[in-house]
Amino acid sequence: MAEDSSSIIRKLFDALNSKDLDGIEALAADNCELTDVASGEKFRGPEGARKNAEGWLTAFPDAKLEVLNVVSSGDWGFAEAVGRGIHSGPLKTPGGDVPPTGRQMELHFCTVVKVQDGKIVESRDYYDGMTIATQLGMMPELAESTA
Repeated sequence: MAEDSSSIIRKLFDALNSKDLDGIEALAADNCELTDVASGEKFRGPEGARKNAEGWLTAFPDAKLEVLNVVSSGDWGFAEAVGRGIHSGPLKTPGGDVPPTGRQMELHFCTVVKVQDGKIVESRDYYDGMTIATQLGMMPELAESTA
């Protein structure tokens, strides 16, 4: 019997935390399409899943992900999580590479996946790109509200 979406999501986050790129690749179906909603990038198949993970792990080699909530319904699973790490490698973006800043980042995000036959066939990551840019010093710090 194939695993449900919530167990596949947990395996994905475990693989990311242990920097297991082969494990990440193994979770993606051949027809998998991953969408980074903030950047608009799309990654296809197991190789695309690996490339997406490599991009984040290169920029934040010490990254750790904390799963806050996982909800599943049928083929679909949803995870709320927070990623933390120090920007010590180049961050590849559609606009070019961002050189390492040495700054700490904490990013709250949601991942939505569709699982069929124990493999991820669709995935979308939702996060605020401005949060990354601000924390890495690419944008001015936001003023605190005085209200």
